[in-house]
Amino acid sequence: MKKIVLFMSVLTMAACSSSKTYFTPSIRNAIERGNQSLTKVQFYIDRDIVLKRELETGETKITSGKVIIENGRTINIVTLKKNTPGVCVLQKKDIIGVSFEAADANFVTFGKTKFAGANDPYRVLANNWIGEEGIVTYEGKQYRILREGSEASILIKSKFLKNYKVEEKTLSGRTVN
Repeated sequence: MKKIVLFMSVLTMAACSSSKTYFTPSIRNAIERGNQSLTKVQFYIDRDIVLKRELETGETKITSGKVIIENGRTINIVTLKKNTPGVCVLQKKDIIGVSFEAADANFVTFGKTKFAGANDPYRVLANNWIGEEGIVTYEGKQYRILREGSEASILIKSKFLKNYKVEEKTLSGRTVN
């Protein structure tokens, strides 16, 4: 009986293990030390993100999302579902831009937050925060990121890291005899 319980526990743990891991500053450093481009890494969003903005009067060009009428106002909503794949289209110190659609200019910015450590995940970054809603630039327009997505992070496939090796050594120096 003990063997069956142990086998079932191992099976349950294997089924629950994730094939993705959070993208952190330390993982980024390892990838960059190995001269691997972040543009070759497949990213995923860890939760739903909803971007919302009110259209200006006379504005008719919408490139992403859906348009709804809310209290007589026209609202543009862009939704990113959990596990949506994306690619890195912007790289700066402690920041990356991940595009989840064909247009490289349309991306969401993620990065190391102010008090984050080397193993804390890159989180969605906003230009400004109003309460729990952030103001982000997307498609060159200002959108509000709704509260549910304000803590969103990005993931990469764990197998990418398992197949990845970085050879590194620290030299102690040399002195004259």
